[in-house]
Amino acid sequence: MIRFWFFSGLLILFVVWELLFPARKQGRLLKNRICNLSLSAVNTLLLSLLPFSAATAAEASGGGGLSGLAGVTGPAVFILTLLALDMVIYFQHLMFHTVPLFWQLHKVHHADSTINTTSAVRFHPVEIFLSMGIKVGVIFLIGAPPQAVLVFEILLNGCSLFNHACISIPPAADRLLRLILVTPDMHRVHHSVRLRETNRNFGFCLSWWDRLFGTYRQRTVQDPKTFRLGISCYLKGEERSLVNSLLMPFDGKGKAYSIQGIGKQGE
Repeated sequence: MIRFWFFSGLLILFVVWELLFPARKQGRLLKNRICNLSLSAVNTLLLSLLPFSAATAAEASGGGGLSGLAGVTGPAVFILTLLALDMVIYFQHLMFHTVPLFWQLHKVHHADSTINTTSAVRFHPVEIFLSMGIKVGVIFLIGAPPQAVLVFEILLNGCSLFNHACISIPPAADRLLRLILVTPDMHRVHHSVRLRETNRNFGFCLSWWDRLFGTYRQRTVQDPKTFRLGISCYLKGEERSLVNSLLMPFDGKGKAYSIQGIGKQGE
């Protein structure tokens, strides 16, 4: 419930911010937002059927794992958990862009051609289950404390809503923020319709991983206020249908957008 109320509050905040101070002209977003939030509701319902969650996995780990073996306790294991989970999310995201089969799932997220804060929850259920499995495995591996896992889940939700939001931030503030966090302008590059830009800026919370592992791109080659977003074969409104979004991994389109496609399509 703590996570839910944080999510709801931030969602409302960023939706209002988008309406008052949008970074780009987007037109009508009602169908888009309904579809994205419907996908989120489906995922939430399916996850509730699992006999475990990230927090219960942390409780079950009992403070063992690598942190227990190394004797790391207190604030140190708390910080280690936050950093480790965020880095794993970065590499998981990179993996979903690299492995063609996983990309077919992840492209549901990228098919959104009008990126806004609800795009943060636009994921196919199968990807959500895979992500949960990876997260639980890492929690057991490091022996993450439940409190740290809860804080990370709140941060992950909050940062994702923030960096997908179509909100206007002064350039100077953006430069300072992205020294630590992934900002909307930084993440919007990742949703560019251009292949070489789509496969950059994989971070969700901390911006350090992209800089450290060489996947950082500061800006697009196009006008930041008008450049196209999404996937070129899904620009006719298909992404605004819940059914189409659920069936999208099986239509065989958009294969060239994975990292494997770089250099093959002239992008």
